[in-house]
Amino acid sequence: MATLAVGIDVGTSSVKAVALKRTGSGYALKSVGQADIRRAEYHPEESPQSLAEAPLRALERISQDSAFSRKPCAFSVSGPRVAPRLFKFPSIPKGEVEQAIRFEAEQIIPFDLAQAALDFVLFDEGMEEGKPVIEGLVVAVHKEEVDKQYVLLKSGGFDPVVLDIDTLALSNSFLETEGVAERETVALINIGARFTNLAILHGGRRVFVRDIASGGDMLSRAISEIYGLDLPQAEKRKREAVYTPLDELEGGGGGDAGADMGDGTQAGGDTEGFGGGETESFQPVDEGGEEYVLLDSDETAFNTGSDTMTDGAGSTGGDEGFAASGETQNAMNAAQRISANRAVLVDALGDLISEIQDTFKYYINRRIVPRIDKVRLCGGTAKFPDIDEFFASQLGVPTQLWNPFARLDVSGVSGKFPPNFLDELGPLMAIATGLAMRQL
Repeated sequence: MATLAVGIDVGTSSVKAVALKRTGSGYALKSVGQADIRRAEYHPEESPQSLAEAPLRALERISQDSAFSRKPCAFSVSGPRVAPRLFKFPSIPKGEVEQAIRFEAEQIIPFDLAQAALDFVLFDEGMEEGKPVIEGLVVAVHKEEVDKQYVLLKSGGFDPVVLDIDTLALSNSFLETEGVAERETVALINIGARFTNLAILHGGRRVFVRDIASGGDMLSRAISEIYGLDLPQAEKRKREAVYTPLDELEGGGGGDAGADMGDGTQAGGDTEGFGGGETESFQPVDEGGEEYVLLDSDETAFNTGSDTMTDGAGSTGGDEGFAASGETQNAMNAAQRISANRAVLVDALGDLISEIQDTFKYYINRRIVPRIDKVRLCGGTAKFPDIDEFFASQLGVPTQLWNPFARLDVSGVSGKFPPNFLDELGPLMAIATGLAMRQL
């Protein structure tokens, strides 16, 4: 099978495109593109027609690159019109499997299958109470969602040939670039504008996926409310926060780093972690879109080492009092900045944290995974300052920003961009990268 090579991720706020070439040692980046989609919330000055055409215009800008234009590509969808569901039934003859799956799907898919595109994958045959069972994953996507994306991509100058879902593309990207050890469990959190994609990888073959209706838009709204800005100003300020601390704004934002999360935990305080041990008195959450799939291969591309987390603080001797005082002032300034960022994060992402905590507890309590070993963040909002420390403190799991480009050969394109540009862009490109790694 040939590598597809081109992945197009049409999100809410931007279009991301990645072109790859498979090499003997992995993948080489051939081209990358990103174009913002102007939205009514943040561009009220735009006409309704201009806003309706914004996704197409973004695609057209990217398709000017010959690496993407009219090339076969993979695209993906997510959200409430996408329904991945697990199925299991007693072993039956192969000729009856497809009909049985369709019957099963009619019972568990939350919309009319006559209006859905349906596909499934079978896992290895298992045993339950000494009897063989058939297990697998069935995915239904509303046909209107598929048609809308397909027509949009064709109109924008692309040739869409493979449909995926965001969470599985995200998982594919990590498995191909980083890999997961046999007994390791990694949670991937891709924070988009309106949705957050959550994938839990256990070993090289199991992936549990879920979409959560919360994302970076909540951060913009929190900045708007705390600092008294309108939404366009707040969105601009969110993007600038990487370079200019929020506490330099007038208005609110001092915040309390120990603010209540609304679920009994304190931001920056002690929280129950998911690194091992038992979780007590947990009522399982509604399974909703949370399912798992055994992947085709249990091979890992890289054998990653253990994570270490440091606070970056050093020690000073008695003869370095003057230097130490400067370091103390720097530390105080950093603490003030973190406090301001933390106040916004608590306000904006408290519900998202709770959903992720409940999902972790669900899989741990049902002994589907033993623990969560580490968390990797990606997506545009994952670039917000101090968000990795915030997630680590709330989830009790080592958390880092994930850049899928770090494991690619970028030497062929790095000279086209400013220094560090690909490092900055990489965390936004996880889904597009996974799509480009699909096989024909």
